Amino acid sequence: MLSRTTIAEMEDRRRQPGGGKDRISGLPDELLHDILRRLHSTPAAARTSALSRRWRRVWARSPDLVFGDDLRRGVEGGGTSFLDSLDAALAAYSDDPAVHVDSLKITVPRRCGENVPAPRVAPWLRFASRRLAGAFYLSVPYQPWPRVNFEDDELELLPCEGATKIELQLGSRFLLRIPQAGTFEALSDLEIRLATMDGRELTFLVSSQCPRLRNLTLVVHLLAASDVALCSATLRSLVFHVRNTLRLDIAAPMLENLDVSKVADAHIAAPNLGDVALSSTDVVFADAARHLRRLAFRQCSALAPLMRRFDSVNTLQLETPKGLGSYKTFLDGTNYLPKCEILSVSSLWVCNHAFKPSLIHLLRRCNGIRRLHLLFKFPSMNPNCSSDCPCRLRESPMTNRIILDSLQGIEIHVLRGSAKKFVEFLEQLLSNIWSTTKLIKLKSVEMNIMCHGSPLSDQLCKKISELCPPNVRIKSNVFPEGFTRD
Repeated sequence: MLSRTTIAEMEDRRRQPGGGKDRISGLPDELLHDILRRLHSTPAAARTSALSRRWRRVWARSPDLVFGDDLRRGVEGGGTSFLDSLDAALAAYSDDPAVHVDSLKITVPRRCGENVPAPRVAPWLRFASRRLAGAFYLSVPYQPWPRVNFEDDELELLPCEGATKIELQLGSRFLLRIPQAGTFEALSDLEIRLATMDGRELTFLVSSQCPRLRNLTLVVHLLAASDVALCSATLRSLVFHVRNTLRLDIAAPMLENLDVSKVADAHIAAPNLGDVALSSTDVVFADAARHLRRLAFRQCSALAPLMRRFDSVNTLQLETPKGLGSYKTFLDGTNYLPKCEILSVSSLWVCNHAFKPSLIHLLRRCNGIRRLHLLFKFPSMNPNCSSDCPCRLRESPMTNRIILDSLQGIEIHVLRGSAKKFVEFLEQLLSNIWSTTKLIKLKSVEMNIMCHGSPLSDQLCKKISELCPPNVRIKSNVFPEGFTRD
């Protein structure tokens, strides 16, 4: 890969007597563009104009423009100088309207601050609208929600007929407006994160201005509580995490993957759905298949009708509840479960004593599963539980033996916590499983652990092995440092 040092060495050689013939500058523009592309930095590419007159026009016709990636890798620069250099580079780019940009990537470094004004950002969007014939990525440092005053922070997402992919990470301080004129004729992938939008404009953008849209991700905040209706004949994947949405209507005959949250009421017509993740209050599937590859619920209150809506799923993912009220609702909602091969149960709450009784409740209703996946964070076992903790209930769902005659493997993923606490919790959990279930085909228990401090000691590993029957193979991995899981 070329570097700034390499460019400087080339320039020194050119200036030295007898430094040799300049063979690189004689290459066709297409090859020179490929060389500059490997710099992954348009400012660095612009500095090659110092090599010779031949290079002065090469970078300004490059099909790939990248700003900010070198700063993210620790190279000096940033602040106002970065913004000035970016504006100057876009202004100096070829004035030939026939020269298009295949990709434009702008990553504003955090050293520029969290208050980059809209007048500095707007010209970048205008440039993309006029010159882009490919992918556009823009990331601006963000502030947390909520933001109520947008007088000086309005941005327009101008129509760009040549854009095939747009990814915007703007920050909540920007109100992203959608002009009614024009289309995004070639756009197949659209992702907007952290901006604020108008509900009607969002509806118009997706349903009327993007005729070829296939993948859509929205993690935004509506300016005012309103309904959103998305109608698309081409949409295949939708992630909709839009705060302030009252009712969401989806009509997408080709939709296969759906992830919805932050919505009070959703009505979905999508007969080709195969992967569904929900954390909405009330969801109605007007048109959907009876079998799914994956069905995931994140603290969804109306579980019962959704569970009966589908006959079978390959993977069923559930989060255990918090508190006595939600625990009872969870039990009622999961009295019936669709047939599944993989059951995944997670507990992401601190001091969640509902995890074990909820798990046994689910196992009793999923006796045909082949694999069991467990995910939880620490501290998940706190002796100082609340007065309405499920563990204080007189009735315990641990009674009666459960027959899991198809279970072949258990995967346990532990995020956070000390190794000692993990082993203590695992001992209680597995002892309950062994005592309440009949396991015939179980062959392996795989544990992935991320504990604070050092990896598990040999003594703790040995203790874990002793928790399982001798015919079960134990595989224990410690997540590497810096591991994260969403």
